[in-house]
Amino acid sequence: MANINYRTLNVDAYDPESSYNFDLTSLQPASNPSPSTSSESAQIAQQVRQLLRAGDSSGALSSALETAPLAGDEQAKQVHLTTVLEVLQGIRQADVNRVLQEMLRQPGGNALADTLMKYIYKGMGSGVGGGSGSSRGMSPQSTGGCGWGGEGV
Repeated sequence: MANINYRTLNVDAYDPESSYNFDLTSLQPASNPSPSTSSESAQIAQQVRQLLRAGDSSGALSSALETAPLAGDEQAKQVHLTTVLEVLQGIRQADVNRVLQEMLRQPGGNALADTLMKYIYKGMGSGVGGGSGSSRGMSPQSTGGCGWGGEGV
């Protein structure tokens, strides 16, 4: 009988339901999006702003998320990030729940929600959006004698 070291065998190769035997090309879209440029993103931004000015905040958000430059250059992605954040800032706080519910009800709404979360996290990480809480280049302020650092406890 042959001496086989069973620890070196890849047991997933023998399991027909293993992800090791799964064709990964089925996970990719049938057609990859064409690369976007910053001028195309600027045109999309103009169309989205027109929808937002017309009062269609749900349509503006959906349009901005559907036209995300997945294969674009960094400048196009930055322009589009600014556009999405402008749309989010343009939605009144009382209407946020309604707009998100409308977006989730439409076909592909879950994918749009995923894209929205990516833009939110990207905006939080980059500091784009001009929020009032931006603290770049600022030093922390005194808390007014909280009892730390040798003061009377």
